[in-house]
Amino acid sequence: MSMITRSPSTKQAIPTDPDALWHMSKRILFAVARKVKLAVRLKLRGHGRAEAELDELVNDAFVCLLEALPRFDPSTAKLTTFIYGLARRRMWLVARAAFFGLSPDQMHRLDTRKQTPSYHRGERTLRATAAPVHNEEEQRQSIRRVDAIRRQLPREDRRLIDLYLQEGACYAGVACRLRRRPNCVQGRYYRLFRRIAATA
Repeated sequence: MSMITRSPSTKQAIPTDPDALWHMSKRILFAVARKVKLAVRLKLRGHGRAEAELDELVNDAFVCLLEALPRFDPSTAKLTTFIYGLARRRMWLVARAAFFGLSPDQMHRLDTRKQTPSYHRGERTLRATAAPVHNEEEQRQSIRRVDAIRRQLPREDRRLIDLYLQEGACYAGVACRLRRRPNCVQGRYYRLFRRIAATA
């Protein structure tokens, strides 16, 4: 049985066997999955209901690729371009669905109707929240104290604090924005927080 066929007009290798297609596409799929995970963290900001894993995104996109391969026309595009476009659309859908706590089908229906999930309108999320302060005067004093401490910090430390708050206390999110390793970023925050605690 032939594993790969070639289009006579374009000479493109078109796998007809799942194993051959997997070996041809896995590098593209994992590269797209990493970009999608980063885009979800940066564009949607903060923690959602869940975060899609790399393997989850890749496996789901590969199944969709197997289903869509008969529709591929080698006279209009390269197979790698077809794989990239399909993977990007599908993975973005699946990653957003996980973020909002929906199934991919539910997310697709909302996108079709051009509706936005109600995640940002007060529903419960995984975002870290501070303990409530019942006394209004205590709350104002606390805000002023934090602001005073922040103003005393060097500019670079203030930027780190701002990033930490923007990413919902997520070291991995800050690491992605700074393009650093998460363990290095976490160690940097640990030292920063110790300095703040010693001077507070």
